[in-house]
Amino acid sequence: MKTISVYQFNELSAKAQETAIENYRNKHYDQEVFWASEMVDSLKGLFKVCDGIKLKDYSLGDQRSSIDVEFSQDEAGNLSGKRAFAWIENNLLSNIRIPFYGDKRKELRKYGRSYYAGNIKPCPFTGYCFDENLLESLLNDIKDGTDLKTAFEGLAQVYEKQFNAEQDYQNSDEYIKEQLTDNDYDFTLEGHRI
Repeated sequence: MKTISVYQFNELSAKAQETAIENYRNKHYDQEVFWASEMVDSLKGLFKVCDGIKLKDYSLGDQRSSIDVEFSQDEAGNLSGKRAFAWIENNLLSNIRIPFYGDKRKELRKYGRSYYAGNIKPCPFTGYCFDENLLESLLNDIKDGTDLKTAFEGLAQVYEKQFNAEQDYQNSDEYIKEQLTDNDYDFTLEGHRI
C-alpha cells in the first residue's frame, strides 16, 4: 500500500505554491469571465428602462466591442449639451428616480439617504453594480459634449474595459491563492492537486 502526504496550500513551499497557482491558471484559463452575463444584463436593462432608443445589435467581448442603437426620432441621436441632458432626464433618469409621493417612496426611505425621493436608487437597472458604471459613463460623456448616439454606443468600451478587468483579476495570483485556500484543496509536496 502506498501512502501520500497531503498538504493544504498554505503549508506548501513558495516553489510548490507557484506550481499550484500555475496549474490552476492553466486548467481554468478558458473559463467564462465572471459576471460577464450580468454585465450584458445591465446593458440590456439600461435600454429596457430608457424610452426613445432601442439596442439594435451588439458585439461584446475583450476587444473590438460595439453597440448599434436606433432612436425613435432620428434627430435625437445628434443632440448634445443641454438638449442631450434634457433628453436623458426625460427618457431615462425620470424613469428610475424614486418618486416624490406614494407607497414606493415610503417603502424605500428605510434604506437611508440614497433612497430619498428624487434620487436614483443604486444599481437601478438590474441590481448589479455594473449598472452604475454604465450610467456614470453615459452622463459623463454627455457632460463632456458628446452627442447621444456616440455616448450610448460608447457603452461598448465601458463593457470591454470592465470585462478585461474582471478577466485580469480572475487570472491574478491573488485571486487564485484565495480560491486554492478557501476551497481547501489538497496538494502533494510539489504543489500538484490531488
